[in-house]
Amino acid sequence: MVFFTKKTKPWKDYLNFSNSTDISQIGERAKEKLKFLNINQETLTHVREAAPILVPYKDEIIHQFYNKVLSVDHLKKIIIEHSTVDRLKVTMGRYLDQFLQANINHEYVLSRIVVGQVHSRIHLTAENFIAAHHLLIHSMTSILMEKLHHNPHQMMQAVIAIQKLGAYDQQLMVEVYMEETMKSFLFEVNDLLNHTIQLDTTSQLITSMDKQLEESCNVTAATEQMNASIQEVANHTARVAEGTNEAVRTADQSKEEIDKALDDISRVGYVYHQIVEQVNLLDNEIGHTQQVVNIINEIADQTNLLALNASIEAARAGEQGRGFSVVASEVRKLAEHTKEQINQITKNMNSLRHVSGKVIQQIKDTGELVEKTVAGAQNAREVNAQIVSTMKEISHSTSQIAAMTEEQSSVIAEITERNSVIHDHSIHNQEVAKETAKIIYDLSIKMDHHRNSFLGINVKLNTNDMIRIVKTEHLILKWKIYNMLLGIETIEANQVITYEDCGFGKWYYGDLPPLIKGNPIYKELEEPHKQVHHFAKIAVENYKRGNIHDAEQALQQLEQASDHWMHLLSKLEDSLSKKSTKIIH
Repeated sequence: MVFFTKKTKPWKDYLNFSNSTDISQIGERAKEKLKFLNINQETLTHVREAAPILVPYKDEIIHQFYNKVLSVDHLKKIIIEHSTVDRLKVTMGRYLDQFLQANINHEYVLSRIVVGQVHSRIHLTAENFIAAHHLLIHSMTSILMEKLHHNPHQMMQAVIAIQKLGAYDQQLMVEVYMEETMKSFLFEVNDLLNHTIQLDTTSQLITSMDKQLEESCNVTAATEQMNASIQEVANHTARVAEGTNEAVRTADQSKEEIDKALDDISRVGYVYHQIVEQVNLLDNEIGHTQQVVNIINEIADQTNLLALNASIEAARAGEQGRGFSVVASEVRKLAEHTKEQINQITKNMNSLRHVSGKVIQQIKDTGELVEKTVAGAQNAREVNAQIVSTMKEISHSTSQIAAMTEEQSSVIAEITERNSVIHDHSIHNQEVAKETAKIIYDLSIKMDHHRNSFLGINVKLNTNDMIRIVKTEHLILKWKIYNMLLGIETIEANQVITYEDCGFGKWYYGDLPPLIKGNPIYKELEEPHKQVHHFAKIAVENYKRGNIHDAEQALQQLEQASDHWMHLLSKLEDSLSKKSTKIIH
């Protein structure tokens, strides 16, 4: 059986290695692929000529395609997770319509870019996509070979055109898929790096460990001093306890002597009461004697009066009364003498009563004092008893204090021992903190190397992508200065990249479209960006000179300038996003 009724041209006649294309409605990147695959308007014409043959089989092609795809479990799972078969069939129909129309323009290229982006997002691998897409191309070429076998030249032109355009679509989609996937990895590393380098708690951790170590040393010194003080208090308390016990014994003895003295005072009071009574009796007796003296004085006065009358009568009697007159004269002398004695006795009695009165008053005063003294003595007895009781309580409390002080001394000694263990752990933790900080920094540097490796691949970045990249680049610069101050990184002043040579500087001073350079925010970015690099270099120079304080201040100024610059970049990013700017660099 002869399959071809006409002879085909030699296969070399269908090869065209021209490095040009007459298709011009697309960008340079997309056009380069057309040149490589030798796709031109003639190729597209052959595809359009094949369309009437393929369109009637479109639904069957789609049906067979998804039957095959759904037979693969992981492809079926992707479809179920992200779409439905019916929706995908409609999308495939639109794709085939556009494919067979063979009108390569910006819209055509953009639709393939969208497919590549979707495949990257749903994690459909390139190998699965290429295999599935080949299945689609295989279906179309099989139909063309069946329907055009009678015209081998036309068949070859149609099949080659379909294969070329299919290969072109694959290149566009796979390239976008690879770029989107690489960008996804890049930005995952970029974001992970951003989170890592923003772990500014490293410095806080090391500083905290330094303070903990210092406080541990202070606690050790304080506990040692406290232990010495407590020991001194314990010794003093023991001495006080001994002194208190001695005082209690002395107080007991004093109490006995005081009780005896109080008993004596009480007896003195009783004796004074008796003296007062005797003195009162004496005063009464003196009063009685005064009465007798008064009577005798009256008798003397009567006797003297009688003697005077007798003398008068004797004088009247003359000679006969002379003897009586002599007797009367003697009696009168005796009466006068008696009166004089009585007067003297009266004076003496008065003096005695006066003295007796004073003595009685003094005895009364003394008696009152004795009564008060006795009352005070009773109070003193009670107070002394309270003093003795209190001193015994003090002695008991002092003994307890002494025992508690000994216990506290033991506890402080244990605290000191435990704090010594904490101190050792703090030293270890400090070393671990510094080692952890170094590990985090080394990890961040390795991630930065991976990030730069991704950037070294020919990945095309739009403006918003570039903004994300340069933000991380400058966060890393700040991160290196930060770790330099921690003693982890070593940086020389000449290693600090200039504001013109960094990624942002090359982008900023490069060939940018007017839409970016004309943006007011764009112009504001220059000065804070210069300050970031300026203060980074100042920090390194000061650190190298040993001016740590000035280096830390420079880092703070760098952070302020960086925050301002980052804020402006975010504003520029938002501004461009609102204008739907997707500029490829």
